[in-house]
Amino acid sequence: MKKLFTSAILALILSISVGAQEKIYFDENWEKTTQDKMEFYRETENKGKLILIKDFYKNGKLQMEGLASDATPGSEVYEGKVTWYTPEGKVLNTGTFSGGKQTGPSQTFDEKGRPLDDLVYKEDGTFKGKVYIYKDPENALFYNSITTYESADNFKTVIYDEDIKGIRYETTVDSNGKYETKYYGDKGKQIGINKGGSSDDNVLVEYYYNPMRVSKIEKYKSDGTVKEGIIYSKNGKILQEEKKNKKDGYKITYDETGKKIGNLIYSYDKESDYYKPQDGEDYQFNYEFTGFSAIDVYKNGSIILSKYFDDNGKLSSEKTLKDDLVQEIRYYHPDGRQKGILTYKDDIPYSGTLYEELSEQQYKDGVLVLSKSFREDEKIRYEKKLNAKQNGYDATVYDDNGSLVYTYAQPLEETEGFTAQIIQYVKGKAGNKAAVKDGILQSGKIKYKTESGLKEMERSGKWILLKVYNPEGKLIQDSKILAEVEDQNIYNVLSTTIQEDDLLYNF
Repeated sequence: MKKLFTSAILALILSISVGAQEKIYFDENWEKTTQDKMEFYRETENKGKLILIKDFYKNGKLQMEGLASDATPGSEVYEGKVTWYTPEGKVLNTGTFSGGKQTGPSQTFDEKGRPLDDLVYKEDGTFKGKVYIYKDPENALFYNSITTYESADNFKTVIYDEDIKGIRYETTVDSNGKYETKYYGDKGKQIGINKGGSSDDNVLVEYYYNPMRVSKIEKYKSDGTVKEGIIYSKNGKILQEEKKNKKDGYKITYDETGKKIGNLIYSYDKESDYYKPQDGEDYQFNYEFTGFSAIDVYKNGSIILSKYFDDNGKLSSEKTLKDDLVQEIRYYHPDGRQKGILTYKDDIPYSGTLYEELSEQQYKDGVLVLSKSFREDEKIRYEKKLNAKQNGYDATVYDDNGSLVYTYAQPLEETEGFTAQIIQYVKGKAGNKAAVKDGILQSGKIKYKTESGLKEMERSGKWILLKVYNPEGKLIQDSKILAEVEDQNIYNVLSTTIQEDDLLYNF
């Protein structure tokens, strides 16, 4: 009898033990799956009134462990400390919970074991603590930073290079949204403060990165204009210094060796409170201060020459002016060879070629005779020529593959809106024909692409039959609209106004 009683007790204990443990399998998205398809699995075990959850990677290494009052996958109610691990077994994240809500200490670490955040959450969801970012130039992170939160909207961020007490800047934001930035230079010496808003003491400092160096310092007047400025090269030498006082001002520019190359004098107009460039050379640096984007030359208060440079610092064009009117523009190839000349008459293009990024325009005796536009790959996008009778333009539009899409003829005289006779081509063959006057389809049929798909319009008496297709070719709008409708919103899907740019859309 005793033996039977002992066996019964043992069976009961085994039954309870087995019932207290469970294994659940998950796929890569933490959706329940079968063992053969699993990427993670979970084991649970009763611990008094709570349940111990242990999640594992497929190879059996621990992924997470913590106690919960409810272990339902996706709806876990955690209690106390919960820890997550990397596949290598390092702590990835820890959090403290009460009733499934995060309260208390929380930490996150990167793959090197460095803290990314070290916070303490309150029951109301607010927190305080620190957040860290680490310098990693290969991934475009050029500075270290530490942000210390007193609350979510009251914090201080320190941006630094290697030494948090060395070169850096510190921005403090209070709960009212007011900010203050303190700037520091080499060896941690304070340069100035920017308190935001209007202040004669405000300073703005910019820095090079990797290594961190001061690149620019500007001091501002209360009206937000610069009263002093200085630009440094990466090796710490002065490249440009500017100063404006109550009567006049100056801007001096130096090369990398310290030789003066430009000296601009300002004259102050008290009535307009404006510092006008008077005489000398105004050198304008590119964004990284590695070269110039432009140089303007002034004489007696008027600009007489402007030079422009490409992204590589090569002279791309120079503009000559007289009495503030353009006289001539010379264009150059990157190797210094002259590309072309455009002369002006009464400040209007007169003879030569105007080059503007992906387009060029040829003028003869003040008349535009040829216009071209190119795509990023330098393939021609469209070409417009003055016709033989010199009473209009003939235009040709091509797609990305260089195939003909449209030809159209325009009058020489400008009209209120787009006016043209249009022929549309499909696989090199003429198809739809349309007549447009002041942007309104007068006759025929036309199709053209838009950002949202395709538009098809056909004139039928006083009506325009409009069909709109989405990018997949599905008809989403089929309407009949009066042609002579004024004040149309050209951005509305039901707009029937045709513009020249509609034919030039990047196919």
